[in-house]
Amino acid sequence: AKNSTDTVELDISYAPDGVDYTVRNKFDGGVLDSGDTGIVAFDSDAGEIEIEFEETALFEVDVTGQGRQNLAWNTDFNSEVADLDKSANMDFVTFEGNPSFNKNGTMYIYADADTYLYQVVDGKLKAVNAEYDEDYEAWTFKTRTLKSYAISDVELTEKTVTEDKDDASSTTDGGKENPDTGR
Repeated sequence: AKNSTDTVELDISYAPDGVDYTVRNKFDGGVLDSGDTGIVAFDSDAGEIEIEFEETALFEVDVTGQGRQNLAWNTDFNSEVADLDKSANMDFVTFEGNPSFNKNGTMYIYADADTYLYQVVDGKLKAVNAEYDEDYEAWTFKTRTLKSYAISDVELTEKTVTEDKDDASSTTDGGKENPDTGR
């Protein structure tokens, strides 16, 4: 093998989720199609842009200095979550890579005013602190990370929706005790 003159060409690509995404370079805003979007590299001069996810959502964010993001998304039905409350009709918006931006942006998820918006967290639903924007006909909220969301036609019950618990016994020092040194 030391004196071999045989050569081999090797082509390697890395796709951690098993999907080979094409990188979209110098993206400065516009529409990203479901099932056809993957890694996005932003134009260095882009600044604040609008990223449209077809007619499902819109994200306004400043991408100055932003690195590549996996903006793959879909509207696939999540039967496991929908089974939490069979009386509700739910639609889903899932950002597969949970992209996290350098700066907070404004997310608009298009839905009717009489709907309710939830975030899907580990197969459970958590109410999103969002306001309805009549001009956009969308639920709107500030975020840095795009996750998975459910839009329901009915308000879901307490046993279906998890809420952040405000633990009155928590401390600002992380629960650490300062031992008495006797001084």
